[in-house]
This record gives sequence, structure tokens and C-alpha cells, in this order.
Amino acid sequence: MKKILLIAILVMTSIASFGQAKKPTIMVVPSDKWCFDNGYFSEFDNMGSKVKVPDYTKAFQMNDQIKVMISSMADFMAQNEFPIVSLEQELARINRESAEMAMMTGKNEGGEIVETPIEALRRTAKADIILQLYFKETKMGPKKTVEFILDAYDAYTSKIISGNSGVSSTVSSTHPNTTLLQECVLSFKDNFLQGLLRHFDDLHKNGREITVTLFRYDSCPIDFEEEYEINDFYVEFADIIDAWFADNCVEGRYTMDSKSANRLRFTQVRIPTYAVNPINGRQTAIDAAGFVRGLVNMMKKEPYNLVVGSTPKGLGEVWITIGDK
Repeated sequence: MKKILLIAILVMTSIASFGQAKKPTIMVVPSDKWCFDNGYFSEFDNMGSKVKVPDYTKAFQMNDQIKVMISSMADFMAQNEFPIVSLEQELARINRESAEMAMMTGKNEGGEIVETPIEALRRTAKADIILQLYFKETKMGPKKTVEFILDAYDAYTSKIISGNSGVSSTVSSTHPNTTLLQECVLSFKDNFLQGLLRHFDDLHKNGREITVTLFRYDSCPIDFEEEYEINDFYVEFADIIDAWFADNCVEGRYTMDSKSANRLRFTQVRIPTYAVNPINGRQTAIDAAGFVRGLVNMMKKEPYNLVVGSTPKGLGEVWITIGDK
């Protein structure tokens, strides 16, 4: 009887802990294809190559339908108890920040804040899961059908988590697309949400996945093959860094993808979703840049005394440079 009671207590404790766990946040956005098909994008010059980037602000300003569709899908996810980050509110916040930065000048020389298009894109909201919604109307006289595609991506790795598509029944052309969206989503709701839940469970159990790349500037006095004496053994700097990942990754899970005197690359690096902030001692969400702070600090101290820079490349990737920032 005592054994049964103990098992029951453990089960209830486990359920309570899971219920209190913080779920990753979700943001619903128009898919890249929808934005490109409808002309809502910006182009940037990336070292001579034109790169197209979806322009969500332009889409919301010029297309009321996508605004309603995104809102409807976000409401659907919220009703199923998934935390939502509002795309429209985040766009407004980013636009306000851009306006404030444009008016800022230095006190002494009157200099202006400099920001590249890529840096501006990095200021987007840090949702963990991105739901990309695509839809297309096909009209047949007074009737229409609507095709929907809904894909869920991990914002850190861009890997697809769950995806489904559907085509509505033939209805009157005046029939609201939001109703058709809800009908289509309900048809694959269980499989879609189960895919998200499996991903959430994997994040809590195994950590989220990131990539870390280390580069050496030619001004750096050492390279990654430099040897240090540790416990009467001479160990390469690259192996010392490798040991840091082994100690700090969730269950020591990561892959050293490449190794040379001037470059190291670590992929499939599993990091906790939340960690204690060393500055204020509070538990906060952690991304790639936050995870490598310990490594950066280690390389700045004795016996290395290196100049170290850390540059986020989105949420799930960070570049670390030694010898300069």
C-alpha cells in the first residue's frame, strides 16, 4: 500500500512539474512564398547577390486579409493553450525603435546610430516556434476554393517541426476565408498539435539546438592548435574549448563539426531553454548568445587573456572571434 501511495505521489509531482514548465513562445507569420507571390518583400545587396526578405509591415499595411488570417490563426493557437507572440505588436515595437534610433545623435560629435539591414532584422521578436501560413484562392465564377499550408519551424534551427496542408470545399466567393481556415485546420488539428507537443517535450528533455562557430583574426597571438599544460598534459586550445562544451551542453550533447588552426565549428549543440542569469541570479530564457557567455569569459581570463568578440547570427547561431571583436 505504501509503495502504491509513493508511486501516486511521484506521478502527481511529475504532472505538476510539467504543468508549471514554461512553454516556448509561438509567432504566426505569412509564409515567405505568400509574401514573395504578392510582392511584399524587400531586397538587400549581400556581397553582390540580391537577397529577398519578407516585408511583414508592408503586408499588414496593404493587405487586410492576411492581417485577419494571421490573427485568426493566432487565436486558434491561444485557445489550445499555446503562448503567442503577436506579430503586429512586435512590428509596431520594432518600428518605434527604428524611429527613435533615427533621431539619436551623439553628445560630443553629433554622430548617428549606424545599423545595417541585417542588424535590423535581428531585432525581430524572439519567438521559439514560427508558424508560417500560406493561402491561395482559386475562383471559379461565383464559387471558390482556398488552399492552405501551415508549417511550424524551430526559430533557432529553421528545421520543420510539424506541417500540414488542406483545400477547402467549393463555396461562395463571398464566404470568409477565416472560416475556411478554421475548417481546414480542424481537419488536421490533432496531428499538427501533437507534432508541436513532441517538439516541446524534446526541448524540455534534451535542450534546444544551436550552432557555434569560432574564428581567429590574424592579429590573435595564438591559434586553436596552441598547447597548454593541464594536469601534466599538453592540451590543444581547441580541445580545451571542446571540453567546455562537454561540460555545459545538456547531457553533453553536441558535435564538433570542423576543426583547424583558425576555425572551429560546433553543431547540434543542445542548450537549456532556461538558465540562471549570473548578473541578477534570476532564471531567464537563454539563446545562443547567452549560452556562450561563459566560454567567452573563460577565454578572456588567465592563462589565455584573449580579446574575444561574440556576434549573434539570429537566435540559434553565434560567431565567436578571438584576437579582435
